[in-house]
Amino acid sequence: MKFSRNIIRIITLVALLFLFCCSVFYGQSPSIEELYFQGVDLLDNQKQYEEALPFFENILEKNPEHADSYFQIGKIYQNTGQLEKAAISFQKSIDFRPSYSSAFYQLGLTSLELQKKEDALEAFKQAIRLNPDFHRAHYGLGLVYNELKRYDDSIESFEQALLIEPNDAQTYYGLGITYEQIGEYEKSIDALKNAIKYQKDYGKAFYHLGLNYNTLGKLTESIENFIEAATLLSDVADTIYYEIGMMYRKMGGRNEEAIQYLKKATEINPDFADAFFYIGWLYNGLKNYDKTIDAYQEVIKINPDYTYIYYNIGWAYGEDKKYQEAVNAFNEAVKKNENDADSYYGLGWAYNELEDYENAVKALTSAIRLQPDHVYAHYSLGMAYLVMGDRNAALDEYKILMDLDKEIANRLFDLIYQ
Repeated sequence: MKFSRNIIRIITLVALLFLFCCSVFYGQSPSIEELYFQGVDLLDNQKQYEEALPFFENILEKNPEHADSYFQIGKIYQNTGQLEKAAISFQKSIDFRPSYSSAFYQLGLTSLELQKKEDALEAFKQAIRLNPDFHRAHYGLGLVYNELKRYDDSIESFEQALLIEPNDAQTYYGLGITYEQIGEYEKSIDALKNAIKYQKDYGKAFYHLGLNYNTLGKLTESIENFIEAATLLSDVADTIYYEIGMMYRKMGGRNEEAIQYLKKATEINPDFADAFFYIGWLYNGLKNYDKTIDAYQEVIKINPDYTYIYYNIGWAYGEDKKYQEAVNAFNEAVKKNENDADSYYGLGWAYNELEDYENAVKALTSAIRLQPDHVYAHYSLGMAYLVMGDRNAALDEYKILMDLDKEIANRLFDLIYQ
């Protein structure tokens, strides 16, 4: 069937070219019909919008009231993002042909994109008045009611469109989104499945199916649909793979799968700091500290001011027994946030591991100044005092700990009196 249509198109173009050449040869200008055919072919079939425009402008020089040419010019402006010009052109086509239902429909779409919702509403209604069976106009009405948060009216309009054209994927998608917005997730899923039934590659429908299943706690179904969406929506595939990774992370015990999809996100978008952060986080949970550090370093390259990244990489260095690197990282964390007690605690802990007890005491004291009930800072400070030979100061920390955490306090006491 496609082959036959292409042959017909080629024959038509050849015929038009022949007529055009004959007109030039005999000194005749192309007729309005010839210009219109050529313009429409460039616009609709070849998507050559700038090349199509002069054909319709030429027609308007011959016939300033040619409504169809204004309509086609409106489509050109619409496709090239010149929405104000598009609206003016569609209105002119209506001025010269008040019964032009398709022009009202396109004017409605353009007005909606311009956020002129009431204008869009009236345009779609007029299109339906002129042609009650115009299913795209009912669909447009559903869109504008949705924008106006008149969700019941939106649903009714989409359903009316489907009564006229039951196989329209885009209308099912609009219906699904509206049900999703009002929390009717099962109905949304049914509508979105129908959208995919009639358009197998409907990436946005797969994506919203994933969202709905996720909301309902059906994570396996959610992931399946997100994966389909990622293969179809290349411009946002990195974000979708990130969401899949985060879902696996929440499932517990699925860290490897989570890392796999977060890595896919970073392969598509090498500047995806959040994805690198959670790769590091997950590797840390797997006790693979080298890969944790590698991922956190990528975050720092992308965004040196990423929240708590130096704190996190500091603990990763610590777990990997790279204590000097841990000190360096915690010092950076303290510079980034001088009021963060946990960063000072991490710094003190790392100094303790390096047996630099004087600096450990300074850092741990700062942690306690910022957070007087910091249990682990008091414990580590007591340990530092004990190693330095100041048993009385260690006992003071024990006494404080007795009011904060008796188990930790007793652990320090046992070390003092072992």
